[in-house]
Amino acid sequence: MSKPHKIKIGLLGLGTVGSGVYKLIEKLLQELCKKAGADVEIVKILVHNMEKKREGVDPSLLTDHWRDIIDNDEIQLVIEVMGGIEPARTMILDALNAGKNVVSANKDLIAEHGKELLDAAEEHGVDFLFEAAVAGGIPIIRPLKQCLAANEIDEVIGIMNGTTNYILTKMFEDNMDFDEALAKATELGYAEADPTADVEGLDAGRKAAILASIAFHSRVVKGCIYRGNYKDFFKRHSICKRIWQCYQITWRGS
Repeated sequence: MSKPHKIKIGLLGLGTVGSGVYKLIEKLLQELCKKAGADVEIVKILVHNMEKKREGVDPSLLTDHWRDIIDNDEIQLVIEVMGGIEPARTMILDALNAGKNVVSANKDLIAEHGKELLDAAEEHGVDFLFEAAVAGGIPIIRPLKQCLAANEIDEVIGIMNGTTNYILTKMFEDNMDFDEALAKATELGYAEADPTADVEGLDAGRKAAILASIAFHSRVVKGCIYRGNYKDFFKRHSICKRIWQCYQITWRGS
């Protein structure tokens, strides 16, 4: 039996998301080998602070020099988990131009520069994959690009942001006000410590731009998406609901 092919990976970032990706790959090595038909190995991890102690991570894998990854011909796949626009955009372009496949969940970057990155990937015959940028574990990018490619899509409807969906549910079902529901979402880990991207519609807008670009074969950036203020909407929703409840109580009592 021939020895399995080995896929060598360069990981960009080792924060909360990057650490989770590293641990998951290490945990599922045998399973990934069976599914991918190849061994998987993280050989370099780009970090900002080399002095920071990182439990469970081999220090020899760490580097703060991007060239250690981009100039390593053995690395075939780059996983970007840094977030933000720069330097992530430049590094992804460098990797694609160097003939490396790239995986990213950076919705902010993809919503703004997705076409540029996809064009670079196509030009150099590599993949730029970003399934996790929209809807997390729900496959939607690949179905739109491949499974539904022959369909004429008129609209895409869905819950774009789980945090705001949770807040609305709590306000409607449990009679919570906005601030109480947001505090509960934060406590449970559904909302970030700074929930601005969620409650101001930034997160949903980025996802909508990505989906619209793919579904309608167009160039939609986040600036094209109308974005209302979620917080104001939630407060209006709460007031309207209370008026409706008063109306129901009055009607039942009459």
